Amino acid sequence: MDTIEPQDHAHSISEIELPADPADLFVVLYDELPDEHFSGRQALTWYDDPDLQALTDSVCEDVIQHGRATLTLVHGIIHEYGDAGRFAVLIGLDQAFRHAGVHPGCIPVAKLEWLSVRYNETHSLNSNTKHTGLLLPRFTRPARLLAEPADKPDFFGVHRVTPSQCAGIHHTGIEPDIDPGFHPEKTISIGSVPMLETHHDLKFDYSAANGAGLYRITPKEGVLGPRIDTVIRDLENSGAVIGVLPECTLSNDLLEHWEGLLDADPPPASSLEWILLGTGPLGCMNPPPNRAVLVDRVTGQQLLKQDKRAGFTFGVGQAAEWGLPGHPVREPMAEDITRGQQVTVLETTMGRIAVLICEDVKQNAAWIGKCQAFGVSHIFVPLFAAPISWELKKWERIAAEHCVDELGAWVVLANSLAVGEALDLEPRIKQEDFFNCLVIGPRIPRPKGYGKHPAQFCRSDSGTELARVICDENGDKPAVEVGTPPPLPSIQCGRGD
Repeated sequence: MDTIEPQDHAHSISEIELPADPADLFVVLYDELPDEHFSGRQALTWYDDPDLQALTDSVCEDVIQHGRATLTLVHGIIHEYGDAGRFAVLIGLDQAFRHAGVHPGCIPVAKLEWLSVRYNETHSLNSNTKHTGLLLPRFTRPARLLAEPADKPDFFGVHRVTPSQCAGIHHTGIEPDIDPGFHPEKTISIGSVPMLETHHDLKFDYSAANGAGLYRITPKEGVLGPRIDTVIRDLENSGAVIGVLPECTLSNDLLEHWEGLLDADPPPASSLEWILLGTGPLGCMNPPPNRAVLVDRVTGQQLLKQDKRAGFTFGVGQAAEWGLPGHPVREPMAEDITRGQQVTVLETTMGRIAVLICEDVKQNAAWIGKCQAFGVSHIFVPLFAAPISWELKKWERIAAEHCVDELGAWVVLANSLAVGEALDLEPRIKQEDFFNCLVIGPRIPRPKGYGKHPAQFCRSDSGTELARVICDENGDKPAVEVGTPPPLPSIQCGRGD
């Protein structure tokens, strides 16, 4: 097997001579091809042209056979056909990438194994990423209804991410030796645990500065510490693959508590691979960030850290409405945190992961386009919010459905029980319509008509109980045998088709 990356002789992306490296060549030609061809039907006409399809096949076969592009072939096609030729070469390169083994369960052809090695090591298909941006395998497509490709990216099975699109994104990946190696056809069970039962599980600090009211929320270690011991044991015995905890369940002391538990090996029967430990004030900054931490259960290694970007503001009288203990110094109140400046995007064999903390998923103007460019396929959203409702579609469900439409992502909303315990929502929302976890994803296979996105509304009855599926998007209950508990919610691996 050829695991050594082919080297081009003294070439630069900026030089006139095209690179033979197929990923670098794709980047150059993609950027050269004017977007105007994709505004109307020109690119669609090219895509269906049998002569261009023959050229596409020749480029694909050439790359598979040699592990690089034969530049005389590429130059000849472009010289004779111009932009149509560039398009044909791009489609051919794109088809060749499918044989590089960069998707879970796919074995690379011998000559392209080096490209799989590069992707695993650098988390990008192309080289020179600092100056040219990224080329990434596709794990998702927007789930909105389309009869045909609508834009330039829709024609390809890779994501071209420009340097400007990389700004504000911290792109990283799990090293292959600790990646679980998710099977693309197996569902992934989610263990969502509310942790918080009442506001008394939290410490609320109120202050004021620069004319505005401020608040901080810190979980009580003495209350949540013993619950963590129960939660990790229950997660490991539940069949859950990913554990997800909500907002306001983490602190420096609680993170240290988790790390002590993670030092012990999981039981042999455990399926648990990752745990999103929730969020909270971490580190030594003042004010601290509201930070989420995703860890590997087997190694205890931190895989992803994400600081909340958009603090939640309590309006006048809202703290009393929510039953928060104590008295605000001034209202409205801003969340007293150091806000994050980036969204972390994590490459895994499950897909491309991001964590958006509560308000972040709603205030999406700064990140939605960039996450679409990166092809984010899974979003975990820790919440500190009112209960999720099936009957009444509220902001968090609207935001999650928008992520499915625009990104094609699976979205996991994980809430606690605290706000719902204190908030008087009846008769607007009935107690039996309270849910603390919602999983929404794209319809598979791709839909040919309008309809609801698949959804799993889930409930826990205590702070340590895993949320179970109560109903789907239509209000239908899952089919289970008598005496058997409802299933855990689940997601699927990302897919590029």
